[in-house]
Amino acid sequence: MKQNRDPEKRKLSFGSKFMLVMLVLVLGGSALVIGKLSSGASVDLSRLTMNPLNLQEETPRERNGDTVPKQTGEQSPDLKDTVPATVTAAPAQDASGTSQAQVNQITLTLGGTVYLSDEIHKHCLNPDTKVYDYSDIMRLLAPKVRSDINIVFLENILSDEYKPGNTTAPEVSASILKEGGFNMAACGWSEAFAKGEDGVETTRMVLLERGIQPLGIRDKDEQDTPEIMTTGGIRIAVLQYTATVPSKTRKNMIKAGTSGMVPEADLALITSEINAVRKQGAEAVIVLVNWGQNGKKVSKQQRELAEGIALAGADMIAGNGSRIPQGAEYLSGKEGQSVLCVWSLGSLFSGDRSNPKHLAGYLLHVVIRNNGRGGADILNPEYTPVYTWKYKQDSRYYYRCLAADGEIPDGMDSEQKSNMAKSAETVSETLDNSPVTLREQD
Repeated sequence: MKQNRDPEKRKLSFGSKFMLVMLVLVLGGSALVIGKLSSGASVDLSRLTMNPLNLQEETPRERNGDTVPKQTGEQSPDLKDTVPATVTAAPAQDASGTSQAQVNQITLTLGGTVYLSDEIHKHCLNPDTKVYDYSDIMRLLAPKVRSDINIVFLENILSDEYKPGNTTAPEVSASILKEGGFNMAACGWSEAFAKGEDGVETTRMVLLERGIQPLGIRDKDEQDTPEIMTTGGIRIAVLQYTATVPSKTRKNMIKAGTSGMVPEADLALITSEINAVRKQGAEAVIVLVNWGQNGKKVSKQQRELAEGIALAGADMIAGNGSRIPQGAEYLSGKEGQSVLCVWSLGSLFSGDRSNPKHLAGYLLHVVIRNNGRGGADILNPEYTPVYTWKYKQDSRYYYRCLAADGEIPDGMDSEQKSNMAKSAETVSETLDNSPVTLREQD
């Protein structure tokens, strides 16, 4: 029998096997790094483990089952769909490597003057119950007031301690503002201190109890810088001042040590408070001013004050006091930017029918967008003309505020239709050739 003479297979030594394994590992690691570089992605060599048994890039850490995104300056594909809807641009890297702030935007609506005269109180008093009823006055206009921040000018002291008249109004009348959707009320005006410290404090309390932030009137002990608020991711300060405080009232406030309760439109004070809120981090600063005279045009003093406020760093200026609609324009700001100035929004609710212009006013709508550099831009200024409708039903008069360019309510007579059309025309002519354009109907 022949023996098997096949030569015995040669076996590799341990050293040769080790060298082959190391060669494979080195080649694999090189391929991984080269692939990263060729794709343009950054490579963190500190995160490559050199365990011969498991050569791979470290996986992201896990926290409570959620993957923590890699810190590569790019957003994880798994998380990109969870960015808040207010973000209009992803945070960018500046030259120094510091990411810019997130860009957000909010909407703001400003309404003209609500002035409750003695005549309005008389018609809002229910003759049967002897209770004042101000309901439904803003019901038709409320759908137009749907912004993140809604502000109205109020020229009344709210208190049940005084008989309702041209200066004072029952506390229940604050329901007009609430029903309209306004969450801020600019209460600084010429007669804001007519009932002294008590009148100011009561007005503040009545508004705060209804969730409305009072502006332009302050607590006696309130000496701090006005606070800023954060809405929709934007830090904003709304300041109001009065340029129409009578000299006698001013002396009384100084004598009583209460001059700060109705901040006056002094440029030095306004500049100081704008600087203070900026230091607190305010990205947008809106300045409201009660100025001018009833039915009069914009004065030289108003213009000089507005130009000073713009140069002091305000992003937008809006006024009231004339009770008639006035125009809008851009002024030059602190850094050469355009600052929107609206001279007067006219009347939002008025019982004065002696002058058709006193029944006209407008809502101002703007978009506020932070610019990622610590400031904000005021964009898309639009207006809605408004009209105060007065009608008689069952031997009693009623009032309704409505959009002057909107649908004509049932029951409106021909004279009221004509007045409503005139109000819309007055506002249109006032804002012709201004930066503010008519808002389209919903």
